[in-house]
Amino acid sequence: MPIAWLITGVVESGGGNEPAPTWIPIVAFAIPALIVLAVLVPALRGRRRYGKAQRAQREGVQPTSVALSSVRSIGDGGSYSTEALRRALAVAEEDWGPVDDLPHNEGASGEALGLKTKINTSTELLNPNLMWGKREFGQVFIRIGPDEKVEGGTELYSNRHIRQISTLRVNAPEFVMGERDGKPAIVEGTAPDVEEVLARIQSNVGVWEGFTAKAGPEGIVCSRSVVTQPDFWIYDLWLLERIAQDAKYPPLGDAQIGPSWEIPYGVGRKSIDV
Repeated sequence: MPIAWLITGVVESGGGNEPAPTWIPIVAFAIPALIVLAVLVPALRGRRRYGKAQRAQREGVQPTSVALSSVRSIGDGGSYSTEALRRALAVAEEDWGPVDDLPHNEGASGEALGLKTKINTSTELLNPNLMWGKREFGQVFIRIGPDEKVEGGTELYSNRHIRQISTLRVNAPEFVMGERDGKPAIVEGTAPDVEEVLARIQSNVGVWEGFTAKAGPEGIVCSRSVVTQPDFWIYDLWLLERIAQDAKYPPLGDAQIGPSWEIPYGVGRKSIDV
């Protein structure tokens, strides 16, 4: 064992008749304690975040109260549950299957939004679920799971590169957004029209904790963790399209987006610093 080796080595280096230094028991206790803390603290944070997210879902507007394709009437998407917001953004009812030879249509959420889907079926390779296509305000690309940095690999050493990334291809000014006081806020750059959109959003840590976004001439990209709530990308899509609608950001010319498309600003490989 490494700790036993450390203790033995120190004792032997001082001579066989000398007592072990008094700090040896402290080190022997501290090392495993630090290891436990390194594992336990992130787990507790994740559990707290999950609890807040679940609370936000219970307290949010439910799908039974929402009409299909009614998103234009929503000024604060964070006050809705994910199912309700998906229904408001959808262009068709979700059809969960069967489809082809499968009893369950895993791509139903994306297809109801008018997007093409590619669902990871590999049990060995780290591949994401993808949605892409053209909606009212421009081309959309959504990536859920392993990001471009770890895609195709077989080993994962942390959850840092397991993310949900949403992109809307519009011509926007340069700014960065992050969560502040439980709601999205511009933390770098200026965009008055965007500030007006954000002013209508109420604080809701359970929805917006961990939210980040980067905007510029290649579009607006949102990034957040996928670990506690893998379907929170719908909040980001709502916000992107609401910003494009109210700020009147023009859509970019159609690009060949699809499974191999790389996300702008390097966000496909690393998180946004806020």
